[in-house]
Amino acid sequence: MNFIVLMACHNRKPLTVRAIERAQDAADFAGIQISFTVFDDGSTDGTGAALEAMPQSIQILRGDGSAFWAKSMAVAEEVTLRSPETSTDSFLLWLNDDVELDLGAFLALADAITRNPGAVIVGAMRDPLSGDVTYSGLKKSGRHPLKFSVITPQDACRPADTFNGNLVAVPHETARLIGGIDGGFSHAFADIDYGLRSARLNIPIVLAPGTYGACARNAIPSRGTVRDDWAAFRGPKGGGNYPSLRRILGKSHKRSWRLVVAATYILWWARRMQVIGSLR
Repeated sequence: MNFIVLMACHNRKPLTVRAIERAQDAADFAGIQISFTVFDDGSTDGTGAALEAMPQSIQILRGDGSAFWAKSMAVAEEVTLRSPETSTDSFLLWLNDDVELDLGAFLALADAITRNPGAVIVGAMRDPLSGDVTYSGLKKSGRHPLKFSVITPQDACRPADTFNGNLVAVPHETARLIGGIDGGFSHAFADIDYGLRSARLNIPIVLAPGTYGACARNAIPSRGTVRDDWAAFRGPKGGGNYPSLRRILGKSHKRSWRLVVAATYILWWARRMQVIGSLR
């Protein structure tokens, strides 16, 4: 198998370098050929120079710091799919730059791919200290269309409704059929949107058995003032970013997306006021 690893990075040089090195080690262990397409979104910490100095096969794309994860990954995928050097029997592998892959990750991924031809394969992550599952396949868990819960991987493959995009393998032709990562999101939702679009095309989303590496969950910001928290919630990286909510909900709820956005904001305020009330 031939994997092209897609990565986005911004000012996390040690993590980015480690992620690439561990991926190469896992590929060598499995006897699998890999290359990397990395979108460096305006890093100022020497990430670009470090990538250039690495011995791996790395195509480096550069941004100005405004792309965030969604656009960075979308551009990396587009460039890879457009390249005449990309084989149609290759696999695109999404990899977050804070993931530390297990040595046997590619062996296990290859087995899941072989058992599920044409499917989108998701590899779960665990906390490096507790071992708890942090990122994985997701299943719907409520009336809100964007309410999902993390699926705990088992000893066999499991279906998923969508996924976290920390480690995802997509066959080349499947990626073309889905239509690519949507870079129009501010930061979040591009992975969930990709999974939902896959499902609407009846492309299976499969959570592979076990976990594939260590990746701690993003730290929850400490609470500030209500105004500051509301601004963060609606900011580029927030789950309530209006353009991103409008974009993802408009695809599945073309007539009612405004109501769902309003409900999302009302729920946020209800929870926030409940927290304030409990502190009094």
